[in-house]
Order: sequence, then C-alpha cells, then structure tokens
Amino acid sequence: MAIACAQLAKLSGATVIGTTTKPDRDEALTQLGYDHIVHSTDPQLPAQVRQLTHGLGADAVWDCVGGNDFFQLSLACTRLGGTVIVLGTPTDQGSRLELDALALIGQQVTIASVRGATLRDQQLCLELLADGKITPIIDRAYTLEEAAEAHAYLESHRQTGKVLLLP
Repeated sequence: MAIACAQLAKLSGATVIGTTTKPDRDEALTQLGYDHIVHSTDPQLPAQVRQLTHGLGADAVWDCVGGNDFFQLSLACTRLGGTVIVLGTPTDQGSRLELDALALIGQQVTIASVRGATLRDQQLCLELLADGKITPIIDRAYTLEEAAEAHAYLESHRQTGKVLLLP
C-alpha cells in the first residue's frame, strides 16, 4: 500500500520521503520513485525529515504500518497544521492508539483514517492504471500449490511490492 500511496503522491507533484526498516531496500525504493529514503529505526528520523523539508516537517504522513510507535513517529515528522493518515494497524498491537492531546493541539495536526477504498476510488485507480500513470509493483507470484511458501515469504518481510497467489 505504501508504494501505491507514493505513486499517487508523485502524481500530485509531491516530494516523497519513504521509510523502511531495512537499509538493503533503499535502492529498490529509490528506483520505485521515492525521492528520499529514511530508516524508521533511526532515532534521528524526525530530524532528518525536518532537514529534508527545510525545517517544516512533512505536509502529510501516510502511516501504512500502524500501531502506537509508528503513529507517534508520524506525528513527530508532521509539520504544524499537517495531516497524518492512518491506513492500518497491526493486529498484535490491538486497535487502540495512544493520543497525546497536547502534541495534537500544539501541532494542529489533522488525523484521518482510511478503512477501505470506495467504488469511486477503485474506478480512479483503474483509470490511472489504464493511462499508465500508476504501476502495480509485483514482488513475486506463487501458484495455489505454493501457498505455504508464499505465506512464509510474506512473514519474512522481504517483499517490496505485492505478493500474488495465482489460481
């Protein structure tokens, strides 16, 4: 989902800063169109984002990982008056986010969430795909007989892009 968000942001003219926990993915993410790559495990990440945004912070942050740690990191990287969009939450952390009311008020941050795409969202994506403006990134495809192997690959968190299971 993060790669799709990056493609849509680039279509809007945004400079895209991507995060990863794995430095060996930097080059692949750059080739996919990210303008800058920072590492979400680096305690200096918010400072790096501010440096890349001339001291302001990001206009919008898409949190595709979810959970309290990434939510707090998203807030720390967002500019005054910016927006944090929460796209998911890991099931092992529950669905409750710890909100720091003073940080939200002080930064005047807007928080939005996305539960799923509407029919119109899906139509727009298909139009962008047909026009060649976005490209789905497929990491690997497995046959149905290889479902266990596909699942193991997903659990390894080595993929960049989607993993398909073919009938």
